[in-house]
Amino acid sequence: MIGPQQPFVDITVAGTPSGLSLGGSLREFIYRDVHHGEVDDITLKLADGSGLWRSSWSIDEGTEISAVMGYEGLFGLKIPCGLYAVDETETSGDAGGDVATFRALSAFTSKELRTDRSEAYDQMSLQGIVEKVASRHQLKVVGTIPDLNFERISQNKQSDLAFLTRLAEDWGCYFSVKGDQLVFSARESIEAAPVVRRFDLVKGDSVTRYSFRKSTHRLYAKAVAQYLHPGRKTVLSAEAEDARVPSGDTLKLDDRTETQAHAERLCVARLARENDRLGTGRITTVGDPLLVAGQVIDLGQTYGRYTGRWLITMARHRFSSDGYTTSITVKLVE
Repeated sequence: MIGPQQPFVDITVAGTPSGLSLGGSLREFIYRDVHHGEVDDITLKLADGSGLWRSSWSIDEGTEISAVMGYEGLFGLKIPCGLYAVDETETSGDAGGDVATFRALSAFTSKELRTDRSEAYDQMSLQGIVEKVASRHQLKVVGTIPDLNFERISQNKQSDLAFLTRLAEDWGCYFSVKGDQLVFSARESIEAAPVVRRFDLVKGDSVTRYSFRKSTHRLYAKAVAQYLHPGRKTVLSAEAEDARVPSGDTLKLDDRTETQAHAERLCVARLARENDRLGTGRITTVGDPLLVAGQVIDLGQTYGRYTGRWLITMARHRFSSDGYTTSITVKLVE
């Protein structure tokens, strides 16, 4: 059981240890870790009775902040949160005192990564395209990328962040930026990963709140793709079914595809994306540093029809005078 240990947050500001501590001037620390197509962020709330943190001396926009979170002690689990750049500051006050709030986004998610651009990628593999984009931002590519080759892929007035998100969703992958790494990996490799935590509705379990929902409303039982290739004068067609949705509509696709393999991969990927809402849920637990986005959890038999493997799509770690809690959003994968 993790809970009885002492929560720990170590914050560095502009490369210098901050000296901020829980129970002292650090009122609250939140680390939000996301899985696909978004950007990680952190939030610091500091007691500011003296007005120090709202003065010109304080932390400016653009200042780099890093943090390590977890539990104290020799055997306490500690996880680095990464490097962030402050992009928003706020001051507020009430009967409870004055508070300065600083919000920061992943420092490696640069403005260039979020700036629209147009480019054509000719005679390149999916791996090559991802690596080319990553090299523009000095990011290292990690992950298992499907072996797909293209005559041309176009990026038309899209940011690299939006472009890679689209590529991932079209070809059955997940994408995110974690520190100096660009994570781009096939859905099947992420969803088949070993379980990091198992939860059961039994006395002593760390879950303090939960909710799960299953719905087949507006989901698809199968997908059909058809595209008339103008050069070859042939029709590329493919079908895919989702056994989890016994009855439903048919998703019809007419997107440009270059090969039969492309049509089949696109069909499976789009169907999976559209059906991501089949099972969704939220869990709040005693603080657990191992619960991070992209990990798989398992719900035991005590959860009844919701038993199975669930992928963490967002993890929110909150440290305050009340202690340390972790809240996760999940989606059903098996």
